[in-house]
Amino acid sequence: MATTDQNPETLTTTTDNPNGENLPATTNDANKDAQADAIIKRYALFGTATALIPTFGLDVAALTGIQVKMIKDLANVYEYDVDDQMIRMTITTGVTSLAGRLVTGVLTSITRAFSPLKFLIGGATQAALSGFMTAEVGKIYQARLSSGQNPSDITVSEIVNHIVSQVQEGKWNPTKVAGWRNNFSYLLDSGSSNKA
Repeated sequence: MATTDQNPETLTTTTDNPNGENLPATTNDANKDAQADAIIKRYALFGTATALIPTFGLDVAALTGIQVKMIKDLANVYEYDVDDQMIRMTITTGVTSLAGRLVTGVLTSITRAFSPLKFLIGGATQAALSGFMTAEVGKIYQARLSSGQNPSDITVSEIVNHIVSQVQEGKWNPTKVAGWRNNFSYLLDSGSSNKA
């Protein structure tokens, strides 16, 4: 007789064997990927919200914390122990969060040149970039974890190169502020088609 645990975070099936023991069955890869996609989307939303923090530095720290927690949750889904590697991953995500915040200043100047809604541009650009970066960092770590590779080997340059390639492919365009759907699409799509 099989029973299913309906907790959305850990969808598993347990099977009763002839000895009467209730043994857990492993989740399949599709369930793990679906759980990981949901985690990435949730943390991308939290990353977007960090743009509401008005203090430079505090917003970077909050975004770093959100991304580290997301990585930890992704590692739990793929049953990978990252506790002894958290300092290295925190530094990596912290540097990319800081770089993203600095890039936001440049992008804000660019988008203000193209939009009549100049007073909304700074916050919207920062929100979109923070969430987009969080989603892409999540996808990089998801791809590494799902293939059984060590996630602590991910470098800042690997993250930056991935994000730049996504921007070049048109996944995020800082000059289309009027196109809110384009800039916040990481919150709308399923995420599974954009794995690193």
